Amino acid sequence: MDILQYLFRFYWPPFYLLSLCLFSTMYILIYNFTTNVLKAMRYFLYASCTATFVSLTLAFGTQTRNIDNENSMGLLCDGFCKFLGPTFCATCYKAYATSVLTVNLINLHTLYYRTVCLKLINAQEIGRNTLIFSWHYLFIIAYLTSTLIPPSDHLAVYNETLAHYPEYDYTPYLNFGGFSQAQKVYLDNSTVAMFLVTLYFPMIGSYWKHQAMKLLKPHVSPNTSDATRVMFRKMIIGLNFQIFLPMLSYIPVVFLFILIQVTGHQFLISQYTITCLGALPCFLDPIFQIYFITPYRNAVRAFFVRKPSADGSWATRVSAVNSVA
Repeated sequence: MDILQYLFRFYWPPFYLLSLCLFSTMYILIYNFTTNVLKAMRYFLYASCTATFVSLTLAFGTQTRNIDNENSMGLLCDGFCKFLGPTFCATCYKAYATSVLTVNLINLHTLYYRTVCLKLINAQEIGRNTLIFSWHYLFIIAYLTSTLIPPSDHLAVYNETLAHYPEYDYTPYLNFGGFSQAQKVYLDNSTVAMFLVTLYFPMIGSYWKHQAMKLLKPHVSPNTSDATRVMFRKMIIGLNFQIFLPMLSYIPVVFLFILIQVTGHQFLISQYTITCLGALPCFLDPIFQIYFITPYRNAVRAFFVRKPSADGSWATRVSAVNSVA
């Protein structure tokens, strides 16, 4: 095995273990420390956490290495998916790409809901506008469907990969497959589409953030307490950061994709970057949620900062801090 194979084989287990700790913390915080003001947000937070956790699990399960051939793309899995065959690996890889988009869309949906709640008073109008936004999820379904339609000849991909790169050690990947010519065209087009979507989400998210910040000014919302106003501002800023996070992965991936198309040569490091970089925003997502959602940050701080209280319990310390918010 080359040095990068060793590096990523040791990288993924601690990365996933740390992710499990983060998501376990998030579920505990959502269940126990969501204040009354944020009760309605709980459903979005559960959905976001679950979709992000699924993305990371699929990334860990596949641990893909993508090799570009002339007429296909080899999909070499080093996760537990490789024991279930190339078809299962390819399906999990497609589900992973779709789930990463879904996470970003849920965060955008959450920001839209928070903005609508500030603009409208009637609960039915808020629910109607939030439901109308859900048509965006049709794009996710269409994207997933487009990747599943063209059949793939795994044996042809396997043989072409071995013929083009006989110097690689394929032993760890067992009987791998990938995407044959018909599917590779779809994947190349979807890479461009995902980049455009990645640009769309931050642009529309920034607009809604701007609208929400205007609505949170004291003269616009005089009935909102200062503590609640500060909490909402931090949460909206955090959601906006979360929407920008996927650009950390998509911009380098698209840059490498363009570089490969121009030079006609795939760099060794680029074979490992798609899954690795795609998982990075999913890992950072709960960290941003914990930091920017005030009750959750207070709960984590109270857990680590041992201040004396009547009964000394974690819940008592958190309740005392959150009571001002």
